[in-house]
Amino acid sequence: MAGLVIVRPTNKARGFVVGRALEYNFTTLRISRAYVSLVSRPEGEAISLAWIGDYEIRLRAASADCAARQPLFFIEIFDHDAQIFIDSRACHTLAEGAVAFDEFLHLAEPVAGGPYDR
Repeated sequence: MAGLVIVRPTNKARGFVVGRALEYNFTTLRISRAYVSLVSRPEGEAISLAWIGDYEIRLRAASADCAARQPLFFIEIFDHDAQIFIDSRACHTLAEGAVAFDEFLHLAEPVAGGPYDR
């Protein structure tokens, strides 16, 4: 049993986990604040969550004629240069919105030293 070693996560690894948790909490807070703002606006308006280059990530209200299990809102990514919607996700919870927002952020992030990854 001389070779038995207990390995513990380093502070750096713990910091990464804490950093990811804080990032998720800030994203969820951003989505929840935008949702509160959205429900207080006239119908049809969207809330801009982020701009990355030519891309805009928006939060939009779900239409009243959706299916029985109506989503709270939609998160969509729009390319202003091409004037097209790239993707849209129906979100039934704030957590789903935070995940969709993070995915769209990664989609819109510029490649170092090159054009945007489309």
